[in-house]
Amino acid sequence: MRRVSGVGGQKSFFSGYRSRIVPVPDELRGRAVVVEAWGWLGSAGGFQVVGVTRPRGRYTEKRAGQSGAMREKAHILLEPGECEEVRIIRGTHMAGRWKVRFLDAMSVPAMPSKVRGGASRFFQCPAPGTRIAAQFGDAGGRLGLYDERGRCIRVLAGRGHRFDDVVTVPDVKGLLAVEGPELKWGPLTKWSLEVMN
Repeated sequence: MRRVSGVGGQKSFFSGYRSRIVPVPDELRGRAVVVEAWGWLGSAGGFQVVGVTRPRGRYTEKRAGQSGAMREKAHILLEPGECEEVRIIRGTHMAGRWKVRFLDAMSVPAMPSKVRGGASRFFQCPAPGTRIAAQFGDAGGRLGLYDERGRCIRVLAGRGHRFDDVVTVPDVKGLLAVEGPELKWGPLTKWSLEVMN
């Protein structure tokens, strides 16, 4: 396993070939954390990310999310203190390395004027009043707003099937999330967002 610390210790990158337990970096504990998870080009099966805690010495696990397919980066949100480590469970049809990067949730980049993808993703919430055209593929998805504690405060749009919608960003601070309708964090059918004004 390889670990690389980012500038100022604000993010850490891990990669490996086998299933493994990876610690959440100390400097990010007590904050909402985004785990960016992706694999190698031939990794159609991807891998699971499971949150691990050890309260009073008891080992417990809770499924957090799944990596994107191929090289698509999926964002997985961990609430403050939700886990101390994550366990990477390599998919049976996964080839090559798994890769995870831990980020302070409030440091994710701003949403570009046009963006598309095939997995869950977080952006800084655009300015209040911004109108966003959202398109979600066959399996649908949701566009949600999250606060600095990693809690969903509002769903702007969401369905369990293909849809197009235009939403207006309310006067809130936090994060804009593209997420699945059921399994929030992981691969999705194709989606796109575009700022209208």
